[in-house]
Parts: sequence; structure tokens; C-alpha cells
Amino acid sequence: MKKLYFVLALLNIYYGLLYADKLTVVDINDKTGVSGVSVLSSNGMILGFTDEAGEVSIKKEDLPLSLRSIGYETVTITDSQDTIFLKPAVYTLSDIEIKPGDRPITRVITYAREYCTGATPSDTLQMYNEYMLEYFFGEGKVKGYDKSDARPYSRNERRYGRIANSSGLDSVMRPKYNDDIASLSFLSNMAFVPFDMREETEDLKHGALSDTIPGKYYPKFIYSKNNDFFTVNCDALSDHKGHKWSPWFFKMLGMTMEMQQADWSTIFNKNNEGKYGIYDFIFGTYNLKVHGKGKMLKKMIGVNDAIDIYCYIEQYPVEIERLTIEEYKELKEDYFSRKEDFREPSNLQPLPETIEKLVKRINSEIPKNK
Repeated sequence: MKKLYFVLALLNIYYGLLYADKLTVVDINDKTGVSGVSVLSSNGMILGFTDEAGEVSIKKEDLPLSLRSIGYETVTITDSQDTIFLKPAVYTLSDIEIKPGDRPITRVITYAREYCTGATPSDTLQMYNEYMLEYFFGEGKVKGYDKSDARPYSRNERRYGRIANSSGLDSVMRPKYNDDIASLSFLSNMAFVPFDMREETEDLKHGALSDTIPGKYYPKFIYSKNNDFFTVNCDALSDHKGHKWSPWFFKMLGMTMEMQQADWSTIFNKNNEGKYGIYDFIFGTYNLKVHGKGKMLKKMIGVNDAIDIYCYIEQYPVEIERLTIEEYKELKEDYFSRKEDFREPSNLQPLPETIEKLVKRINSEIPKNK
């Protein structure tokens, strides 16, 4: 019997490889591969992200697919294709409020979307979240400023979740921050806004369209200029041998979380100075793939097998203002209770159809509390 199971397992692997197609995603202008493109299946699961060559493996049964990438228009694929050409998107900066005077604190409000999926041989978990995030940044040494406020703090959120398995379960929910499925979220570890300045390299200043800054083992940063934009792409695993990383503190908690892909991209409005910061920031994307296993992880998420987790975040600035230290301290007085109304930016990318259906289903089955 064990031999039979072994043969069946090999056949499953064989047929999985046999019917997996390789999709290449390229820029329509220079025909180069586009890395970090998130690929969502017909049921809303994240299938993966394109590699450095713009390639990703897909299956015909996952069609239609939604492709999302910073700097490009969102594309939906309804039939089998070998190559997809992405068109550059047109973006505008959000309105920025700048107050004059002695204002050493910068407050940034962003609208963010987070797509999280987890898959085991028998279970699939989906979570889609929307946030209004707040950041505070101090210029230089500012007495009274808390550096931890440079991390994102949620001022409002909308959460949508779905769990399905091979036994026929298909349930939806409005997850709370401490529910099991919320363990799929890595927003607090991934999201940031580029307050520190980024400067074009000498090659870019002299006419090059892109330049690569190496890491220890792999390219770490790729700077590029096209159309009216300056883009920074970062491979956060470039300094890790084998392009994988298992943080030790997860092992102390009784689980293994192997980071197999972690990258981010930020896009800026191009200027003549060649220096880019928060006031040029248009939006950013953040990708993460994690292979998780261990008793504690199984207990947290409620699945019995090792799980592959994908997390994709989009973030758009909607308000930037300068504050005095007194104004900053006043906002800190009700730091944990303040709410921020949802504001969607004008350059917001459309939602994938599968996520729209999930949101509509949950709004229909689980009405919001008034």
C-alpha cells in the first residue's frame, strides 16, 4: 500500500509539471521581463510572483488570471498565452498639504490594500484587507519624537476572509485582527513609505534607463527611469545565501517560516534634480512568499499541513502634512483611538474581479454592523 501511495504521489507531481505552463510577462516598450508581478487565479488565490526574467508557472485551470505590477496597467488573461505585454500606467500625485514654519514632523496618511492567501494540499485561505495607515517622521534629532511612530499604524480597516477545503467547506467572514486567519497578514512587517531620499546613480544621470546595485549574492536594487517615473525595485533576500531566510525568532515560537521571496517597489514622479522622497512618492507594492510549518503555526491558522503563504500589498499616499512638535504630541494623546475616514486615491488600480466578488458576497451574507 505504501508503494502505491508513493507511485500516486509521483504521478501527481508528474502531471502537475506536465500541465503547468510558463508565462512570461514583459514590458511592451523595451520587451524586457517584468519581475515581481503578482498573479491571482480565477478563485482569488495568489499563484506567485514573476521572477527576474518575468516568468511564472501557471495552470490552465487557474484561468482567468489577474496580473498586477507597479508602474503598469492591470491585465486580465482569459485564455492560454505564452507572453503578456504590460502597458505603462498613467499616475498622478495625490494632493499634498504643506504647512510652513518650524514643522520638523511629517505626518503621512496612506490608503493600502492587502491580498493574503494560504494553501495546503487540502485547505485554501484568503484574506483581503483595506487600511488607512498613519506614519510620523522626524527630521534629524527631534526632542519628543518617538521613532517607533515611523511604522504604520492602522486608523481604519475593512477585512474580508474566506476558507475552503477539499471536504466541501466554503465559508466567508469579516476577520478581526486577532482571528486565526489574520495570521496570514504581514502588513506591519512589510509596509513602509519612502521618507529617506533616493538619488539617481551616475549612470542614470548620464542617460541610462536603468542601473543595478548588487547585493551579497543577488542584485539588490534596480533603479529605472521610464516615461515620467523613477522606480526603485528591491530584493530583500539578496544578501541571503540560497535566496531564502528562516528568522530564528519564529523557531523559538515553535514554527519555521522560510521566506522564499521578499521584494518591494516604489514609484516616484520624475524630477530634474534626480532626488526622490516622500513628496514625489506615487505608490508602492510589497511582495512576500513564505513556506510555513510547525505545531504552533498549525494551531494559529487551523490547518494540519505545511502552508505556502503569499502576501501582496499596494499603498498610496493620500495626505502629507508638516507638523510642529506640539501638534504631533496632541495627536499622540489619542493615538490608539483616532479614526481616519477611508479615502481612495484617484490613481487607484481596479480590484481583480475575483476580489470584487468576494467583497460582494461577504457584504451580502454578513451585513456590516451599524
